Amino acid sequence: MKHITITIIFEGSALNRDEKIGGNVLSIKKLKRGTKTVSFIGKPAIRHYLFETLVKLSEKGYTQSNWKDGIASVIEKGSGDKKTLQFNLQEFDILNSPELDAFGYMYTIEEQSSITRKSPVGITKAIGLDPYEGDMAFYANHDLVQRAIKQGLSAKPNPYNKEEHISFYKVSFTIDVDILGKDEWILDSAPQFNQNELILTLSDNARKTIRNVYQSQNQNDYEVKKNGNVIGYIKKEQVDNNKWKVIFKLSEGEKKKRILDILTAIKNGLCAQSSNEANTIIPLFLIAAGVKVPVPVFHPYIEIIQIDGKFYQVIGIDNALKNSWIEKDESGKEIVFIMDSERVRAENKEPFKVNWEEFLKKLGLTDNQQQQTSQNPQQTT
Repeated sequence: MKHITITIIFEGSALNRDEKIGGNVLSIKKLKRGTKTVSFIGKPAIRHYLFETLVKLSEKGYTQSNWKDGIASVIEKGSGDKKTLQFNLQEFDILNSPELDAFGYMYTIEEQSSITRKSPVGITKAIGLDPYEGDMAFYANHDLVQRAIKQGLSAKPNPYNKEEHISFYKVSFTIDVDILGKDEWILDSAPQFNQNELILTLSDNARKTIRNVYQSQNQNDYEVKKNGNVIGYIKKEQVDNNKWKVIFKLSEGEKKKRILDILTAIKNGLCAQSSNEANTIIPLFLIAAGVKVPVPVFHPYIEIIQIDGKFYQVIGIDNALKNSWIEKDESGKEIVFIMDSERVRAENKEPFKVNWEEFLKKLGLTDNQQQQTSQNPQQTT
């Protein structure tokens, strides 16, 4: 499998609200880009939209992995002003939670080192490509007021203002295939195996029980099964007299399914709603590649210019393709996929507007059977 990077351009409208200004003005997130002020959408928001899309797809059986909604996966740790919300590692790990696998976590243990996981799915800010010129709109709750008046109530509108900005945005994703599907924990005591259950002691008052575990011939190696199928492996190693390393490894098939789910969601568009307004993180232009290291190699180069007031043309692709991190296939051609539209065009790049399934195959993610599965996905885990 190859590391992957994807850069997309989409059109959106005030997707990431900021603080209120003056009590009744809803602002948008902004920053300076050269001499221009542009709006942007933060990485946490993009992460949220991506995960919510995967959850909705999973609920309808359109994903190959089971992306849970994550509600039960959060716990509160600490006390007083030091309380924090964290993922519940007593119940979840990368084998049974695609979310923890793809997006990482941190789990603190009192008087011990924290268990942390870097996110294998890297996400940049979505940077606006059009300048923000102070657009603002006036709103009020007239509908509710009219209903109240018809009921004989004394009601007046509650006016407020919103900063508004319609713009093209550029955002990039990377997938580190070395990290995705693999995790390591350092514990103070040895894991205990009993009757197909592996018990891990996280702290004095926190234990984790992993079920459907089967010991291999090597007593330190285990298989984890679901519905009779192996979904992953666990290995324990003694680091020194006091510490134990527990290594989680997702099966190769499950790992590919999760990557395919993420790529499919990004390619087709993310569910996004801000201030009760549906929005469109749907690629008008997309460029993806297999890379030797998970770096967003296209992000700094890609830009758009307007041609004769009719359409936008993407520039910077030729410069980006000179990057030696981009993988090549057996014929020496770069493993690159480009998808454009009538509004945002990639001129003279026909050799890279290849079949999506063929691109996935070159990334090492599919064979003929898996290509059929990715076209008609069903929940399997």
